[in-house]
Amino acid sequence: MSEPLLRVENLSKAFGKVVTANGLNFELKAGELTSIIGPNGAGKSTLINVLSGSLSADGGRIFFEGQDITQLPIHRRVQRGLCRSFQVVNVFPHLSVFQNVEIPVLAVARRAHHFFRPVGGEAEVADMVRAVLERVGLAGQAQTPASALSHGDQRLLEVGIALAARPKLLFLDEPTAGMNPVERVDILQNIRRLSASGETTFVIVEHDMDVVFSLSDRVMVLHRGGLICDGPPDHVKGDGQVRECYLGEEVR
Repeated sequence: MSEPLLRVENLSKAFGKVVTANGLNFELKAGELTSIIGPNGAGKSTLINVLSGSLSADGGRIFFEGQDITQLPIHRRVQRGLCRSFQVVNVFPHLSVFQNVEIPVLAVARRAHHFFRPVGGEAEVADMVRAVLERVGLAGQAQTPASALSHGDQRLLEVGIALAARPKLLFLDEPTAGMNPVERVDILQNIRRLSASGETTFVIVEHDMDVVFSLSDRVMVLHRGGLICDGPPDHVKGDGQVRECYLGEEVR
């Protein structure tokens, strides 16, 4: 049996008396598109923050490709291939689309100190940037300032920035937040396509149930810091405890 991409053992996190991760145990398989859902305050974003290194765990252990990363800082986790995006768009608005992706590409290539040098002599870096932009569907807007992109394309650019670090596992925190229906369809199609390529395993934190059940291979449901249901979308849809914890929120 192959080693899981990520393994979490008895993970705990609390803020005073508020418990946001209560002895969580689960594994993530490479290539499986997973969504994490739950009511407000369930601990979804906190879990992603702990796994990515933005917050430290109070207890438990995190293994990535069989190696214990529980104490590793964010940059060391990124170097190993574990990355995340954020709920709020996080791009450099005054730089071009190309330059936004060039920064992490240079960092991965250990050439970050060369960023302000003309890229003409950096053909390999330029090719890597163009390849990322092709993957996320923004190649035609390479020289456009990030601030001039639509909200949906800015979210795609953020995914591209994360992909530039060559992640093996990428957490997307509410990737469709603030999008109109057309933008939402576009980014979902891109996430499906990127996941199907097999280069990166995606885990999505999302409130939109249409997104979750149309996109996911697996759905994990958190409630009060605990994992109350975990399985294929159809299984989760029919789970009585899931419906109860949503207190009337629609689970279709």
